[in-house]
Amino acid sequence: MTSNKYRLEDICEFIKNGKSIQQTKEQRGLPITRIETIANSVIDPTKVGYANLALEGNESYLLKNGDILFSHINSVEHLFKTAKYVDVPEQLIHGMNLLCLRPNVNIIDPQYFLHLLRSDNVKKGLLTYANKSVNQASISATSVKNFEVIIPSLDEQRRIASILDKAYEIRQKRQQAIEKLDELLQAIFIDIFGEPVSNPKCWEIHALSEIGIIYTGNTPSRADEENYGNFIEWIKSDNLNNDFDIATQATEYLSEKGKQKGRVVPSGSILVTCIAGSLNCIGNLAIVDREVAFNQQINAITPKENIQTEYLYYLLKVSKSIIQSFSTNSMKGMISKSTFSQIELPVAPREQQIKFVDIFNKFSVLKSKTNKEFSELDNLFNALQQKAFSGIL
Repeated sequence: MTSNKYRLEDICEFIKNGKSIQQTKEQRGLPITRIETIANSVIDPTKVGYANLALEGNESYLLKNGDILFSHINSVEHLFKTAKYVDVPEQLIHGMNLLCLRPNVNIIDPQYFLHLLRSDNVKKGLLTYANKSVNQASISATSVKNFEVIIPSLDEQRRIASILDKAYEIRQKRQQAIEKLDELLQAIFIDIFGEPVSNPKCWEIHALSEIGIIYTGNTPSRADEENYGNFIEWIKSDNLNNDFDIATQATEYLSEKGKQKGRVVPSGSILVTCIAGSLNCIGNLAIVDREVAFNQQINAITPKENIQTEYLYYLLKVSKSIIQSFSTNSMKGMISKSTFSQIELPVAPREQQIKFVDIFNKFSVLKSKTNKEFSELDNLFNALQQKAFSGIL
């Protein structure tokens, strides 16, 4: 099989930034992409912006079928997300904070290109060129253009893309099953307790500081290497994935010395992302079932005695839009500890909370089984992807 090395710039008609313009709340004119538009790795027409734009004068920013949107400015866990434009919505303007890669179809198949950009090898390679800050990372368009990849012939690309498409579809169906379980449980919660904004059950309103102890995480000094080791998990926002009710295992740990300088919460606490490069990530949350430390992007709440952890977790989950409304920045997001503490939500009596915990636990058994199946499919897909881009598929 013959393969050739190319810079990404050489296999694209162009790689460029989107139109920089202040977006408005009024939904007038052509829709414009935002970071949130590709948050789920597909173009979501419900998560676009507007700026009262007409087609005239903006033709060069109009997306074309097969264009790939690429997140080059985002929180680390969402950096390099991609989505392919397939004419939905019918007209869509390429907005700022996303790169558009228009593949040269004489050299590379768009669907193969999408899989290539999503591969671990490419993402890990690009990550070495990323600039990281406290709550955001970025990579320049120049670095993306100069990144080198090895690609086979067009016929081989199409064969590989077809195999990966089938595997990806199976994987996504399992993912959707997890999401449906979560949607059903949220619907049950709202049926029992009512929607938090309107509070139709007239539950008592309490500030979060009244129902739990609030903490903000931190980062022990990296100048002192002895702060880091393998004594206690140091949770970051990417461990608060909406697919899991329990925070995933941290990739970095603090030492016993670092624990003394860090912020630590007990098992049964709830961690909430309150600083992120994307507003969509604000309000992501998870329960911790062990003692953990956590960084400054996260606010934690440890429920008081009369509050059930699982109930409070789901109350916060269905109140994500309320939490996001307290963010100081409409395009990104930040909620301070003091602001988070003042957020008011309706709180049901303890007896009602306990009834929901029983339902939650039954759903957790189902979700655990489905998550295990998804994890197995994910591992199989990743192995298949690795073979595909190593020339042995």
